[in-house]
Amino acid sequence: MYVYNRAKRLPNRVDTLLIDAIIDQQLNREEIEYALKRARGIIIGYAMEYRALRILEKQGFKDLKLVTAPTHDIEATRNGKKYYIEVKASRYNPTKHYTSWKIAMITLLNGEHYTLIIRPDNKPVLKPTKEILSPPKRTLYSLLKAIKNKDLEQLRKLATQPETKKTLKQYSRTIKWFTQKLRKQTSIENKSIKQKR
Repeated sequence: MYVYNRAKRLPNRVDTLLIDAIIDQQLNREEIEYALKRARGIIIGYAMEYRALRILEKQGFKDLKLVTAPTHDIEATRNGKKYYIEVKASRYNPTKHYTSWKIAMITLLNGEHYTLIIRPDNKPVLKPTKEILSPPKRTLYSLLKAIKNKDLEQLRKLATQPETKKTLKQYSRTIKWFTQKLRKQTSIENKSIKQKR
């Protein structure tokens, strides 16, 4: 909760800093309007992240923490589980810009990955990311998850599907990178377990 509480106190301090900076630089109205126009997307993005904290708190999430990660904006817990949440405020497909590399990084996380969709005309929606991916990327996610979990049954099932062959061909470099990264991650985790013993 510490990070969330600090975020609540942030606006007053930011206002003062912003006003001081404008005074120091002697910015005129036209310059300020230009800067705000250029930074519109960034300002809205950060505002949505802040709004997301309150939405998630109402949904029973705890230990809310804003982070700067390529895979998510917020880390939280609920019912003893760890969640990684990406905030999307676009009117377009929320996972349109989820590249195969991002999906691989999401799969490496030890917890649930969700996408919180916030649109001004709709009620906020929190969905498991895997459910809103395009079919090829959903297949990639399922394949990587099965590799990570050493789920032979799921791998056999996926192998019988025509989409899997296309996925293997289309995302071969990503799959190779993922397996190498997974090996390294497993090796580090094993060393850590041995040291604790």
